Amino acid sequence: MGWAGGGADPDPRARGGAVELAVWQYLIGVSAMMWVLLAGFGLVLLRRLTEDAAVRPVDGDASGRRATVRFVGFVFAVIVVPLLIGAAAGLRNPYVMEGQNWKIPLLHLIAGCANLPVLVALKRIELTAADDRGWGTTPADIARLRLLRRTTRLATAGLGAVIALAVIATGALRQATAAAGLTPLPDTFGVVYGAAFTGVVAGVHLYVSSAVENRARRLLDQVAALPDPSAVSPQEFSAGRSLRGEVAEELELGVDPRADLQSLLAVLSPLIGALLTKVGGL
Repeated sequence: MGWAGGGADPDPRARGGAVELAVWQYLIGVSAMMWVLLAGFGLVLLRRLTEDAAVRPVDGDASGRRATVRFVGFVFAVIVVPLLIGAAAGLRNPYVMEGQNWKIPLLHLIAGCANLPVLVALKRIELTAADDRGWGTTPADIARLRLLRRTTRLATAGLGAVIALAVIATGALRQATAAAGLTPLPDTFGVVYGAAFTGVVAGVHLYVSSAVENRARRLLDQVAALPDPSAVSPQEFSAGRSLRGEVAEELELGVDPRADLQSLLAVLSPLIGALLTKVGGL
């Protein structure tokens, strides 16, 4: 973003750091491409949720739209309010390029817009899982629930990857500030920054995946409720238990540990990025 001028001038004490600043600009360029991909990815998820598994678009209802707006607004507030408080308290790196005072907020704004379709998709998953309308006990319902699970993991991974890259870029800007002979924010700030975003990703993931998990358990009880052992023969009870186990596996209630690991890595990716910047010197 060195071509865009205007705004505050660099700190007059800044000397050097051109290479480190170029690294930051490169990371911002990569981030911009990731933002475009994330926005497109979110739109594709929304289309898949509507078309591929005939997921009822409950967020098209007035109440669903209001719930979606509240959800997205809350997530953005959780992200933006601490940033505004930090800005008001003067928690920022000294300026090493022209217009840094408006470029950094603008980058945050663009990143937030890129996250919007994914957040809407995640809220649609939660609304669909929580709404009893349109759910039955057919194989199509089981396939729909599996789609909701996969989409939740993919959306969480997308959010985590983009936010992790932003955290790494923040560390690179800190290094550029230090290379210019100025005093940057402590490297602990980057870890706290990454931990805060990790909390946001974790909260969103738990909120949505809990709704999907609850729907899966209700579906399991409807499709393969355990018979009363006192009212059936041992053979019938054993058959009922076997059926319940098979349905639970289809619903992914006994989640594959690899899927758990993928979700955990996606959630922790912002914090991992922050730690990498501290250990790796970015």
